[in-house]
Amino acid sequence: MNMKGQVSNELLVVVGFILLLFIPLMAVMYLKLGDVNTDLSLLQMHFSAARIAYLVNAIGYMGEGSSIITEIYVPENIKSITFNPNEVVFAANVRGSENDVTQPTSFTMHSSGGITSPGRYRLEIINTGTGVSVEIASSEEVTS
Repeated sequence: MNMKGQVSNELLVVVGFILLLFIPLMAVMYLKLGDVNTDLSLLQMHFSAARIAYLVNAIGYMGEGSSIITEIYVPENIKSITFNPNEVVFAANVRGSENDVTQPTSFTMHSSGGITSPGRYRLEIINTGTGVSVEIASSEEVTS
Protein backbone atom coordinates (compact mmCIF):
# COMPACT_ATOMS: atom_id res chain seq x y z
CA MET A 1 0.00 0.00 0.00
CA ASN A 2 1.45 3.36 -1.09
CA MET A 3 0.54 6.38 1.21
CA LYS A 4 2.82 9.12 -0.16
CA GLY A 5 0.01 11.55 -1.12
CA GLN A 6 -2.18 11.10 1.96
CA VAL A 7 -0.87 14.18 3.84
CA SER A 8 -1.36 16.49 0.87
CA ASN A 9 -4.88 15.14 0.29
CA GLU A 10 -5.77 15.71 3.97
CA LEU A 11 -4.32 19.22 3.79
CA LEU A 12 -6.43 19.99 0.71
CA VAL A 13 -9.57 18.76 2.50
CA VAL A 14 -8.84 20.90 5.58
CA VAL A 15 -8.12 23.99 3.46
CA GLY A 16 -11.30 23.30 1.48
CA PHE A 17 -13.41 23.19 4.65
CA ILE A 18 -11.84 26.41 5.93
CA LEU A 19 -12.59 28.16 2.62
CA LEU A 20 -16.10 26.72 2.65
CA LEU A 21 -16.71 28.46 5.98
CA PHE A 22 -14.66 31.60 5.30
CA ILE A 23 -16.15 32.69 1.94
CA PRO A 24 -19.81 32.93 3.13
CA LEU A 25 -18.60 34.74 6.25
CA MET A 26 -16.82 37.31 4.10
CA ALA A 27 -19.93 37.76 1.94
CA VAL A 28 -22.08 38.45 5.01
CA MET A 29 -19.52 40.92 6.36
CA TYR A 30 -19.42 42.72 3.00
CA LEU A 31 -23.22 43.06 3.01
CA LYS A 32 -23.23 44.37 6.58
CA LEU A 33 -20.57 46.98 5.80
CA GLY A 34 -23.18 49.25 4.18
CA ASP A 35 -25.34 49.13 7.32
CA VAL A 36 -22.35 49.98 9.50
CA ASN A 37 -21.49 53.00 7.32
CA THR A 38 -25.12 54.19 7.47
CA ASP A 39 -25.20 53.82 11.26
CA LEU A 40 -21.91 55.69 11.54
CA SER A 41 -23.32 58.54 9.43
CA LEU A 42 -26.38 58.71 11.69
CA LEU A 43 -24.19 58.88 14.78
CA GLN A 44 -22.07 61.65 13.23
CA MET A 45 -25.25 63.53 12.31
CA HIS A 46 -26.63 63.28 15.88
CA PHE A 47 -23.29 64.27 17.37
CA SER A 48 -22.90 67.31 15.12
CA ALA A 49 -26.47 68.52 15.74
CA ALA A 50 -26.09 68.13 19.52
CA ARG A 51 -22.71 69.88 19.45
CA ILE A 52 -24.04 72.88 17.53
CA ALA A 53 -27.11 73.21 19.78
CA TYR A 54 -24.97 72.91 22.92
CA LEU A 55 -22.54 75.58 21.73
CA VAL A 56 -25.35 77.93 20.65
CA ASN A 57 -26.83 77.65 24.15
CA ALA A 58 -23.44 78.09 25.83
CA ILE A 59 -22.59 81.20 23.79
CA GLY A 60 -26.09 82.56 24.34
CA TYR A 61 -25.72 82.28 28.12
CA MET A 62 -22.23 83.86 28.08
CA GLY A 63 -23.60 87.19 26.89
CA GLU A 64 -23.14 89.64 24.07
CA GLY A 65 -19.80 89.58 22.29
CA SER A 66 -18.88 86.03 23.20
CA SER A 67 -18.04 83.63 20.39
CA ILE A 68 -16.55 80.25 19.63
CA ILE A 69 -15.27 78.48 16.54
CA THR A 70 -15.97 74.79 16.09
CA GLU A 71 -15.54 72.29 13.31
CA ILE A 72 -18.12 69.69 12.31
CA TYR A 73 -18.11 66.81 9.86
CA VAL A 74 -21.07 66.44 7.51
CA PRO A 75 -21.40 62.84 6.23
CA GLU A 76 -22.28 61.85 2.65
CA ASN A 77 -25.99 61.12 3.13
CA ILE A 78 -26.86 64.57 4.56
CA LYS A 79 -29.18 66.56 2.29
CA SER A 80 -29.11 69.81 4.24
CA ILE A 81 -28.41 71.48 7.55
CA THR A 82 -30.57 74.47 8.41
CA PHE A 83 -30.57 76.83 11.34
CA ASN A 84 -34.19 77.68 12.14
CA PRO A 85 -34.84 80.35 14.77
CA ASN A 86 -34.81 77.92 17.71
CA GLU A 87 -33.55 74.62 16.31
CA VAL A 88 -30.77 72.98 14.33
CA VAL A 89 -32.17 70.64 11.66
CA PHE A 90 -30.17 67.95 9.87
CA ALA A 91 -32.07 66.41 6.94
CA ALA A 92 -30.73 63.13 5.57
CA ASN A 93 -31.64 60.33 3.23
CA VAL A 94 -31.06 57.12 5.19
CA ARG A 95 -31.88 53.70 3.75
CA GLY A 96 -34.14 55.25 1.13
CA SER A 97 -36.26 57.37 3.47
CA GLU A 98 -36.10 60.98 4.61
CA ASN A 99 -34.98 61.48 8.22
CA ASP A 100 -34.61 64.68 10.20
CA VAL A 101 -32.57 65.18 13.35
CA THR A 102 -33.66 68.26 15.25
CA GLN A 103 -31.94 69.80 18.26
CA PRO A 104 -33.72 72.67 20.02
CA THR A 105 -31.89 75.74 21.30
CA SER A 106 -32.80 78.24 23.98
CA PHE A 107 -31.67 81.21 21.89
CA THR A 108 -32.83 82.59 18.57
CA MET A 109 -30.37 81.76 15.82
CA HIS A 110 -29.76 83.47 12.52
CA SER A 111 -27.42 82.37 9.80
CA SER A 112 -26.34 83.52 6.38
CA GLY A 113 -27.28 80.12 4.95
CA GLY A 114 -27.26 76.39 5.44
CA ILE A 115 -25.07 73.47 4.48
CA THR A 116 -26.01 71.28 1.52
CA SER A 117 -22.89 69.26 0.72
CA PRO A 118 -20.73 66.82 2.70
CA GLY A 119 -17.35 67.67 4.17
CA ARG A 120 -15.75 69.46 7.10
CA TYR A 121 -17.08 72.87 8.03
CA ARG A 122 -15.88 75.49 10.43
CA LEU A 123 -18.67 77.31 12.23
CA GLU A 124 -18.27 80.55 14.12
CA ILE A 125 -21.00 80.99 16.70
CA ILE A 126 -21.36 84.59 17.94
CA ASN A 127 -23.70 86.16 20.50
CA THR A 128 -24.88 89.39 18.84
CA GLY A 129 -27.07 90.58 21.70
CA THR A 130 -30.25 90.03 19.65
CA GLY A 131 -29.60 86.31 19.25
CA VAL A 132 -26.88 83.94 18.20
CA SER A 133 -25.33 84.14 14.75
CA VAL A 134 -23.95 81.00 13.09
CA GLU A 135 -21.43 81.83 10.36
CA ILE A 136 -20.39 79.00 8.03
CA ALA A 137 -17.03 78.56 6.31
CA SER A 138 -17.11 76.41 3.18
CA SER A 139 -15.52 72.98 3.29
CA GLU A 140 -12.75 74.13 0.93
CA GLU A 141 -11.61 76.72 3.50
CA VAL A 142 -11.08 74.11 6.20
CA THR A 143 -7.76 72.32 6.16
CA SER A 144 -7.46 68.80 7.50
